[in-house]
Amino acid sequence: MLKTPILLIIFKRLDTTLKVLEKIREVKPERLFIAADGPRPHVENEVEKSKHARSIVDHIDWDCEVKTLFRDENLGCGLGPSSAISWFFENVEEGIILEDDCLPDKSFFFFCEEMLNRYKNDTRMMHIGGTNHHMGKKYGEASYFFSRINSCWGWATWKRAWQYFDYEMKMFEKFKKAQKIYDIFPNQEMATFKLQKFETGYENIVKGVWDYQWQFSFLSQSGIAIMPNKNLIKNIGFDEDATHTHHSGSKYQQNIHLEALELPLIHPEFIIVSQEADINLYNEWYKAVPPTNLDKVKSMIPQPIKNAIKRLI
Repeated sequence: MLKTPILLIIFKRLDTTLKVLEKIREVKPERLFIAADGPRPHVENEVEKSKHARSIVDHIDWDCEVKTLFRDENLGCGLGPSSAISWFFENVEEGIILEDDCLPDKSFFFFCEEMLNRYKNDTRMMHIGGTNHHMGKKYGEASYFFSRINSCWGWATWKRAWQYFDYEMKMFEKFKKAQKIYDIFPNQEMATFKLQKFETGYENIVKGVWDYQWQFSFLSQSGIAIMPNKNLIKNIGFDEDATHTHHSGSKYQQNIHLEALELPLIHPEFIIVSQEADINLYNEWYKAVPPTNLDKVKSMIPQPIKNAIKRLI
C-alpha cells in the first residue's frame, strides 16, 4: 500500500473520475481525500452529474481511511481546487494531488513518494511534477531534473511549501516592481512572458484560476520543481464538460503519451536547475506570440493605476 496521502479533486465527470480512481486503486493508498466543488444550479444536468461523480466513494474497495469535502455551494474553478488543497494540508504534512482528468502511470505514485521523503527537509524544493512536455528529450542521466517551471497536471508537495500559497497574490505588485522575475529567469523574453502570465492571474482572480497563483507563490520563494524525465500524466479531460481544455485536437494533448519511470530511481549528482530544460519548454510549449512593446509597457504599470483607467473607460 502507498503510505503517501492522495487528494482527488472531482466535479461532475464520472467517466474520467473512475479511470483515475482505477489507477489509484493499483497502489491502494492508506489515506484518500476526495474533494468536490458544489454544482451550479443554473447549468443543465450539473446537479445530477455532480451527484454521480460523488458516488465514486462507493467504488473504494480496499482498506483505507477516506475523508471527503463535498461542498453544496459552487466556489468556482479557482477557489474550489485551491481551498480543497488547503483543506488537504490541514490534515497532512505532504501529499499527492490529482484532478479528475489527470490519468497517472503507476510509477507516478512511487516517484512522488520517494521525492517527498528524499527532499522533505530541503526547503528549496516546493513542487514535484508528474507531467513532462519535452517530447522525449532527456536532461541528464538521472530519473528526474530540476526546474523553475512547475506543472499541476498531477503533482505533489509539502504543507511547508503550500503555506506560501496566496490566492489574492498580495505580494505581486512588490514582486513586479523589484523585477525579481529577471533574477529567476536569465532569459529576458521568457521572464517577461511569465510576468505577463502572473499579471493575467492577478487581474482575473475572480474569474477562477488558481495555478497562476501557485506558480507565483512558488517562484516568489525561489522554489525549485522536481520534474521526471518521462511523462507520467496524461490529461483525459478534453470534452464538453472540461473547464479549460475542450477539444481533442488541442495543443495540450497532441503527442503526449503516458510513460513509466524505471525503478529504482537514479538521482542527480548535483542540485542545479536546468536552464536548458526551462528555455526549451518555453520555446516549444508555452511560447505563442512574442510580447509586443505595448505588452511590455502594460506589464510595468501598477495595478491601482490600471484599475483607475478601467473605471474611467
